[in-house]
Amino acid sequence: MKRHAYFLVLAILATCMMIPGVFAEGKVVVYSTNQQAQNDMMAAEFEKATGIQCEMVRAGSGITLKRIRAEKERPLGDVALGLSKILLNGNLDLWQAYKIKDYDVYPAEFKDPNGLWTGQMVHVMVFIYNTSQVTAAEAPQKWGDFLDPKWQDRVAFCNPNNSGSAYTQLTAMLDLWGGGDAAWQKVETLLKHAKITQQSSLVYKGVASGEFPSGITMEYAGYRYKKGGAAVEVVYPADGTVAYTEGAAIIKDCKNLENAKKFMDWASSLETRKKIVAEFMRRPARPDIDFNALVPGMVPLSEVNQIKDYDQVRWTEERPEALKKVKDILLRVK
Repeated sequence: MKRHAYFLVLAILATCMMIPGVFAEGKVVVYSTNQQAQNDMMAAEFEKATGIQCEMVRAGSGITLKRIRAEKERPLGDVALGLSKILLNGNLDLWQAYKIKDYDVYPAEFKDPNGLWTGQMVHVMVFIYNTSQVTAAEAPQKWGDFLDPKWQDRVAFCNPNNSGSAYTQLTAMLDLWGGGDAAWQKVETLLKHAKITQQSSLVYKGVASGEFPSGITMEYAGYRYKKGGAAVEVVYPADGTVAYTEGAAIIKDCKNLENAKKFMDWASSLETRKKIVAEFMRRPARPDIDFNALVPGMVPLSEVNQIKDYDQVRWTEERPEALKKVKDILLRVK
């Protein structure tokens, strides 16, 4: 009987050792702003690749940053994932320097020179339209097209007070239109014409379902729905747009430093970035990936007309004042 119990225990131990996460080499806690489906995939794939348990804690950028700062003396997280470049650069005191294995692959604009953070993705602001309601000839090509009365109630735009990406889209228009009162007057016209949503996801979901003929959104969203069979097309604004970096950093004085380094290496690797762009259509910050093979239609960043004078730092500083103006406009026109 004892002999039978002994071999039973050995069999159970052998089985457990083959299950990812069981008897894993410690764990890593990742504070992530990414969508839950991507978090789930990354956690499962990292555990499978390393045997290290990955705990994902999801929240918005503002909440994530406040939490990391509040825990600064005794960090509970190990990695911050999905923060914009402006937030990463604006909080360098929170990060642990570490140059990933593929550090030299990444262009200078997508990494900190001291290894305090590394870019993961690049978000590009685009237009999308439903092909069953809008023809290619009718589709918006420039930001100013939405000022035409024909787009009244035919373009979806998220309330910038609720969405970081919508705030970027708003400020891109203001910079493109020269700033000042004249630019704000054009923004007021656009907001008057637009169907205002309270979540950014409702823009691309609404266009894909046919609720809205067109919308202003992020690149990856259009391609995800297009890949899923929705009648959606993506337009890169001909008069210029904004592309901003989203990255990751190790939290300073974290409990699981070595595992955090392994996560950063894995998350920034060629195979992981290929997997994420193929499944979630999120443009990688590393340049050695063929978009055409993974996401037909996604153009190289060098071919995207970017607004040269867009000042993300200034717009971050002026955010409270700009959003107050948006609230005042919406009260007038809606």
